[in-house]
Amino acid sequence: MKMRKLTILEWAAIGELIGTAAIIVSLFFVAYSIERNTAIIQGSTENLIFERHADLTTQFMLDRSLAEILVKMRRENPQLDEVESVRWEKYQLNLLDIWALAFNRHDKELLADSEWQAWDEYFSQTFSEGAEKLTREQWNALKYGYSPPFWRHVAGSLFAAGQ
Repeated sequence: MKMRKLTILEWAAIGELIGTAAIIVSLFFVAYSIERNTAIIQGSTENLIFERHADLTTQFMLDRSLAEILVKMRRENPQLDEVESVRWEKYQLNLLDIWALAFNRHDKELLADSEWQAWDEYFSQTFSEGAEKLTREQWNALKYGYSPPFWRHVAGSLFAAGQ
């Protein structure tokens, strides 16, 4: 049996099929690369948020005076002097900065939903009760450095009706 030779049009059709298959394979590779890159960026964001929080809490272990302020704040009707009040406000601002960082990174899809939910619940609880409780008046005084979407999120988390 004799094989016939393919015409130039038939070779072109075969070439198009091979080219199409190559494009499909390369698109799968691009999709995989994007997914992998997203996972790497989200992991990097998770590390950044954790490190910022760890640095802040480490200050309480290394600086006794900060721990003493926290102890005072845990008392009923805490009395802070002017310097302690400034330090406490800066501590709260640092915590809010970390919450805002998590909020903004999640909004840009750079922080996984599960990580965002964990951090958001942690900060909502932290600022809702105990020594770090943030009143509406305090929040109104501190919120100037944050974006309006974050303002609304904090207000909804901390000061929603019935809370």
